[in-house]
Amino acid sequence: MTTNVFADLFDRDGRRRLSHALQHGALVAIAWTLARIGVDRASALMGRAWRLFAPLNSRHARADRHLAMAFPEWSAEKRREVLGDMWENLGRTAAETILLPQLLAEPERVAWTDHDGIIDKALHGAFFVSLHTGNWEVVSVPLARAGVDLRAVYKPLRNPAVERWLVERRRALYGDGLMPLDRTVALKMMSAAKSGATLAVLGDLRDDTRITVSFFGRDAHANPFPAMLARKLGLPIVVARTIRRDGARFEIDAVEIGVTRSDDQKADIQATTQAIHDVYERWIREYPAQWMWAHRKWWGT
Repeated sequence: MTTNVFADLFDRDGRRRLSHALQHGALVAIAWTLARIGVDRASALMGRAWRLFAPLNSRHARADRHLAMAFPEWSAEKRREVLGDMWENLGRTAAETILLPQLLAEPERVAWTDHDGIIDKALHGAFFVSLHTGNWEVVSVPLARAGVDLRAVYKPLRNPAVERWLVERRRALYGDGLMPLDRTVALKMMSAAKSGATLAVLGDLRDDTRITVSFFGRDAHANPFPAMLARKLGLPIVVARTIRRDGARFEIDAVEIGVTRSDDQKADIQATTQAIHDVYERWIREYPAQWMWAHRKWWGT
């Protein structure tokens, strides 16, 4: 029996494996190049590139619609300025994620002042809910520095080689505590929380459950799980953000919100989820160019 190498290479599985190998190779090459020039220059370079080329993507028009919806008083020129800054922030974040071990090796890049005993709460188990603002990859730095048993949920990539590579970059923050988003993640999170771990999730993405919150005056998709689990297990909820201050330097900000608990579970979850989004909206209004406006957060967008 003979094997047709070309047929094997160019069938659907072969094309996918080749594509994944090329993507992984390109990522490693980019990482090697960026590492040679250092975090600051790599962040600035990627930021400028995204500012220049990202507006050519179809997601730019969607982001512009969302920005106009949230800030109807703004002119088109003002929106263009903010969107340019947004794309630069996302480009910088991409470079900084690739160089995460190098960035974390310089503690002065991430500033944090614990005014409200947040770390003490985390050491005894809490729910940290963040959002895609500043560089969200470094929002857990204060917890990692304090030795908190931290578990985080992330959306796995389709390319397993790139997936493994990125998970390894994040190991300095989460160790073996990264949990891919799948059908078993809720049970894993509940088990981790019961053991005293602190859970970390990004709560501003679209969630197609039936819960709806008011966000910039419009109905928006919301993830009810943090409120539901915090209520069930008696955990505090801390809403946290990263503020980009100067290039690849950041400030972490966090605030505890009350978890509504009554005899009406559904109303409690709704109220707490709305409270989380009220903090999000206040923070986004403060630094609109640092939030990711392109994803479909609102109903019908």
